[in-house]
Amino acid sequence: MATNPPTLLLLILDLSPSTWGHRSIIRTAKDKALAAKKKSSAGPAVIDDVIESSLAFIAAFCALNRDNVVVVIGATESEVGVVYPRKGGDGSMNDVVNSRGSERVDRGLMNDYVRLGVAELVKRAAERREQTEKQREQSGEKIIPVEEGVAIASALSLALCIINRFMVASHAGVSALSDATTTYQRRDDEGVLALMGGDTGSGSNAQEPPQRGLLTPRTLIIQSSPDRTSDYNALMNCAFAAHKQNVVIDGCFIPSDRKEDPTSSPYLEQIVHQTSGNTGNGIYLSVPKGPAQVNGALSEVLLSVFLPPIHLRKEMNLPKLNQVDFRARCFETGECIDIGKVCNQCLSIFKERPRERCWTCGAKVRLKANGGSAKRMKVDT
Repeated sequence: MATNPPTLLLLILDLSPSTWGHRSIIRTAKDKALAAKKKSSAGPAVIDDVIESSLAFIAAFCALNRDNVVVVIGATESEVGVVYPRKGGDGSMNDVVNSRGSERVDRGLMNDYVRLGVAELVKRAAERREQTEKQREQSGEKIIPVEEGVAIASALSLALCIINRFMVASHAGVSALSDATTTYQRRDDEGVLALMGGDTGSGSNAQEPPQRGLLTPRTLIIQSSPDRTSDYNALMNCAFAAHKQNVVIDGCFIPSDRKEDPTSSPYLEQIVHQTSGNTGNGIYLSVPKGPAQVNGALSEVLLSVFLPPIHLRKEMNLPKLNQVDFRARCFETGECIDIGKVCNQCLSIFKERPRERCWTCGAKVRLKANGGSAKRMKVDT
């Protein structure tokens, strides 16, 4: 029997074509200059580096315990999706969940499917962005820049839904709300199939309490794009839900070398902080710029910081969130503000009152007198 309890890992990858496209241009220019001096690359990381490091991390994670389960979710500006396991055929969700031991997943097949899923998601996102810009040009409308950032909130919501699916199955189909525990159990003769609510052929014993295994959920978010201000409320709701169910969230931010780009993610810091209390040990790390992101160094960072099991983290010298920026930020500009306007429909915060509609929920803004000449922001429902 393994000494480490099995873990369900939801790995969320930032696959924004815009973000990685810009970094690829920077990397190519820098590599040419360094090659002329016979020096190796000094970063920043490109999407291939992240995929290679993520696959190395997944392989090490699965080696910790034969019952560990991995689901990889990709996120772009406009779409999120499960890139592994794939639907249907070899390497599908049923194959990953139902198999056991060394036969659980073919590593070569997993690597190929992760790369294929990433390529498909990135291609769809790039084509959608190109089509949107083309339609705006043909219609004669003023081209409005696509909002920066990636749909991390949607990806985290999807991850929590998948975790909840495991939870419901572990309760023999009963709603997960009937029990707040986040340890999912199974018997020796059932495999992980029981977690998905499959028929194990156990007969009358199917409803008996499981005797083996604790499947503990955790999520690792690898982000490179700037925070999307309009997703703040959704992210915080996901963080509160994860904290309530003791789902640990880890965050890894990979900054670029451009001065105008952020060096950290305040939103990611905050949601990790929500699971850094007595019920969990969420870890946040902003990877250093330069050589720490290339030539295998990123793999070392992921393995040394985020691989250790949750129950061992308190015994290790891992990065800690000593200072978290909790200042309010304008949902339109992302600026830190001391005084702002709040939409009473969706509670979004703005530095200046929106002119016509709430930038987040689209509710129409109107002014209502409040004690004489004083006015406050109102929205029509």
